[in-house]
Amino acid sequence: MGMAPTRVSTREAVLAAVRLFTAEGFDSTTMDGIAEATGVSRRSLFRRFGSKEDLLFAEHDELFETVVRYMEASPESPMATVAAAARLVFQGYVRDPEITVPRYRLVRAHPRLRDREVAMTARYQAAFSRYLSQSAGADRPSLEVEVVAAALIAAHNHVLRGWLRDPDGDRVWERFDEAMARVADLAAPLLAGGKGAEAGAAREAGETGKARESGEERVLVAVYPRGASTADLLRRISEAVEGDR
Repeated sequence: MGMAPTRVSTREAVLAAVRLFTAEGFDSTTMDGIAEATGVSRRSLFRRFGSKEDLLFAEHDELFETVVRYMEASPESPMATVAAAARLVFQGYVRDPEITVPRYRLVRAHPRLRDREVAMTARYQAAFSRYLSQSAGADRPSLEVEVVAAALIAAHNHVLRGWLRDPDGDRVWERFDEAMARVADLAAPLLAGGKGAEAGAAREAGETGKARESGEERVLVAVYPRGASTADLLRRISEAVEGDR
């Protein structure tokens, strides 16, 4: 009887590939070489992982599915849920520097790998946007939701890049949690402002119609600092209107 084919974990396959890419160069490494290093057939490797690029990021495909399932089942508030989901992604990097750090160097050296990483990041951002939008009962993400999702990714990547440059540094989780807390603070008026903006616009339209019917119209002048957020601007306008009544 023939020997049963060797089954390796995703991590074992990715680690073997990363080591070969680092030692021999990404372009010089073949799937045959990776198959030999992992003890599986080339055919099995292709069937399971596809290309070298697919293999390099293979564990993130599994992590992405885990993140999506987590968000679907989370009992927490939408913002707390996406922040915790971002934490899961971050943990996926930090817990395995043997793969993550050399892969970071490979990605920096090869533009097509950078493109693949950008696409992977965009997939997480789209998942966060979709979840926040569905949680609000909307069919499609609003501008505010897109901004919050992008801020989550930006904060995650900011802390991650610092860790990748110095994996032995202290306070990485403290820095990450601080970054998520800042995003949550920034997100609160944006997510609340989306609903407030719609209600405010409807109220303003109704009151403008009444003023025109009665022949009474007024001019509102709003003074606000450069760089003010949409939520802050709406708040100032609302306060000015209320004060004029």
